[in-house]
Amino acid sequence: MIRSRLHRAATAASGHRCKQHRHYTKTLVASSTTHQKTKPSFFDQVDEQMNQDYPHQYESYLESKRAYQNRKEMMLQNEEARVRRLNNDDDVAPVMADTKLFQENTSSDVIERSSRSRHQVEQIEEPWYKQIEQQEGASTQSRAEEATSTAAETPKREESNISLNLDNNHNNNTTGKKSSIFSSISKSALSFQDGDKSTTIPLAELFPSLYAKESSSDSATSSSHTDTTDAINPEMMYDARHFDAYREAMTAVMSNEKMQRTLSKFEKRDEANVELIQKLKEWVLSDHRIIDEEVVGDRWSKLEKHWREEWTVGGASSLMEGSNGGNDPVSNVMKAELKAQNELFQSKLLHADEGDDQEGKKDPQTFNQIAQLLFTALGRYCAERARSVPMEVAWYKVKESGLVLPKDTISTYLYVVGTMGMGDSFRMTTGDEEKKNNNSEASISEEVVTYHDLAMKPTESSISLRVKAFASKGDAKTANELLEAFKKRIGDDVDNKEAIRLRTYLPILKQYCESKDVGAALAVFKQMQSISTVILEPENYVLLLASIAENGFFCTSSPPIEGALDLGLNHESGPELFDELVSEMADDVLEISSASASRLHNALAIGFKERPENNLKEMHPLASMPISRQPAESNEVVACRISLDRSSGICPVTQAQQRLIVLEPSQRRQLHDDLLTLSREQFSKFAGKRDGESPDRATEELSKFSDWLNERDGEPFTAILDGANIGYYMQSFDKGRFNYHQIKFMVDTLEERGENVLVVIPHKYGYNSFYTSKSHHQQLDAEERTIMNDLLRRKKLYKVPPRCLDDFYWMLASVSDQVSARKEVDLSVANDDSSGRWPGVRPVLISNDQMRDHKWELLEPRLFRRWYGCHIVNYNFTAFVMGECVDGNEIFFSQADFFSREIQGNQSGSGKAWHFPVSDWDLEERFAVR
Repeated sequence: MIRSRLHRAATAASGHRCKQHRHYTKTLVASSTTHQKTKPSFFDQVDEQMNQDYPHQYESYLESKRAYQNRKEMMLQNEEARVRRLNNDDDVAPVMADTKLFQENTSSDVIERSSRSRHQVEQIEEPWYKQIEQQEGASTQSRAEEATSTAAETPKREESNISLNLDNNHNNNTTGKKSSIFSSISKSALSFQDGDKSTTIPLAELFPSLYAKESSSDSATSSSHTDTTDAINPEMMYDARHFDAYREAMTAVMSNEKMQRTLSKFEKRDEANVELIQKLKEWVLSDHRIIDEEVVGDRWSKLEKHWREEWTVGGASSLMEGSNGGNDPVSNVMKAELKAQNELFQSKLLHADEGDDQEGKKDPQTFNQIAQLLFTALGRYCAERARSVPMEVAWYKVKESGLVLPKDTISTYLYVVGTMGMGDSFRMTTGDEEKKNNNSEASISEEVVTYHDLAMKPTESSISLRVKAFASKGDAKTANELLEAFKKRIGDDVDNKEAIRLRTYLPILKQYCESKDVGAALAVFKQMQSISTVILEPENYVLLLASIAENGFFCTSSPPIEGALDLGLNHESGPELFDELVSEMADDVLEISSASASRLHNALAIGFKERPENNLKEMHPLASMPISRQPAESNEVVACRISLDRSSGICPVTQAQQRLIVLEPSQRRQLHDDLLTLSREQFSKFAGKRDGESPDRATEELSKFSDWLNERDGEPFTAILDGANIGYYMQSFDKGRFNYHQIKFMVDTLEERGENVLVVIPHKYGYNSFYTSKSHHQQLDAEERTIMNDLLRRKKLYKVPPRCLDDFYWMLASVSDQVSARKEVDLSVANDDSSGRWPGVRPVLISNDQMRDHKWELLEPRLFRRWYGCHIVNYNFTAFVMGECVDGNEIFFSQADFFSREIQGNQSGSGKAWHFPVSDWDLEERFAVR
């Protein structure tokens, strides 16, 4: 239906009267002719009809039409300027739409050039119109006659057409065709401004049915135009969608005010630059190539071959050593090839129709300089807007012209193709499928990498793309050799900006796993573990485990993995190897995703498929894994979803009990030291810097607090209170009042349970009056002052120094050794404590703070989670109103974790059972494997 309606509108607008639409067209034409003063124009009626029929696409239609008109106007102005220059007459009248008036003001030679140029513009702009002609099966001659008769009947429609198609009339006299506004807007793009950014949505995505056969009709369409001397070869044209995106981006770059001023300076510098810049603009916005693809491809193949020869002869190490930023023989070869290509290109573009006397007027260096500016700006445009499609055409034009790009531009191009996955998607409208599918052909990303590495030194970004290309072709061995050579060149400096990242190694690991080369995959994984800058994710461990499992190496009595012992492993295969690898995983990651759990389940089902102890069945990767509650047999393979008993931590399937994994003494010291470092880094950020104030002030104050905890005598603190959190608990109703009565209520309750408390508060709350916010001032009453002074007298209240964060103080207090007070006594409470204290480590931290502040992300994740699970105790009670509370008010505590929420293995009577927390399952649920 959409196609039929758009076809009808296009036919009416272009002047073609198809039989099935004759009545529709006559009605609109009669209306516009009879009521030209009071009624809207013909095209206004077409717009109205479009609005009625397709309200959802109407705004897109108008945007596309305006974009078309702007482009037509720019092309017309460019043509007028070119005609004046060719005719050497600055006073010549502007090019007229009417062919007769145009002929009176220009020479025959200029008319021929203009006609040819306009016809090429017609071909570029109107492939959809030509497609409609072919679908209707009408000949050029019959359409010309029909258009002529229609024009005689509807002169007003002809007048409207001139306003929207300024250059159609002179073409009608030679071809008899009337082009439609829809033929151009159907290929344009819709631009929506977002600040200084824009996003392009091709109309083809909105009206896909109109473009279904476009690529097949392009070659037939181009052959129908035989009246021009320079017929466009369809094989010399770019992919339509790619070119639309490129043209929209390049037009935006050229219309930029700064770029316009730069081009104007060049034009004023030399009169010859005016024509040179015009030719450059025409080539930049042209959708056909100047140099045949094979010529450009052959020259680029030489560069790629030269790079590979250096690799073959000297190996990766020599290639790395020979790259010295563009001064070695390798880059000199590139410069020579680019120079030859540039000379060939300029001879065809600038001097094809000129005599020898004019060749010297055009400066090739000026042309290259301006082209560099345009393509540099285009690279920035694509990088800022995360758009890679325009680069499909831009990169070929760079190669075609033989441009020597600046180093920062090359890096920008490398970033665009590297982060946006353009790959091998570049293609022409038509071409040899065998050539397109030839694996020896380099993708655009590989070509940009070659350009980058021959012009400069290889970097982590370029090596990453090169490794990805090798791995995608199944050559993981060469990819690994290249990566190892690069690793030797950069050394072990972790602060090196070129340090190897996970993204560089991962394609090699994936390729080895996919090719079932388990030994090589294991070796690469061990290399990854040894590099500090390679941060492994849970999915990377699951990838390796699943690959080994699928190949049956975790089964009892399975054959050994070749080279496993040489990698430092203690086992070559079997369940023991699984335990060893998962133990390493548990030291590095905390949990997995449900997708990883499903992946590991299916891998074990495949690997144990022929084993008698197996009862696993593959499940759909997207299916939700059901919870298992039935106890497993002693020799049964387990890989299922379970829910732990919260009070005991026992798994219902494996009967293994989960442990509470507490911080070891070395981990407590590490967390203590990390807090001191973090306090220094965060001091200036949160408190700001004052004149004469040391940046180490926060660290010095926190160290004093730590020393006080270690040196004080008396009973060790077993409960640390987040005073601000408790004082403000549920106090939003009273303008955010800080309530000392709630703090006393908490202290009394904990002391009744046998805990020795320390309240930590920000400094300002230790005064009789303070601001709770910028606009609200609070004055403590006599009873509140008594509570505060009593806590200070008993040395149970610590006021954090001004401008220091109290968070660091109560957290450090929870991990302090309290050397003098503790006297090396374990403060932990057993499960069967007779006094009713909840079991677990001491001291605990009483707070409802969810610890979601970004500053905690700077701490080591495992230490932070282990600390949080062991030490944090949440609370709940009915809030106080001043000093009043409800009768029978009671505090309910949510004790610290009884078992740790991290990957752990525990004996189950039939071997070790592993339980993996899953990020998108409930807190008590685990993925169990045995």
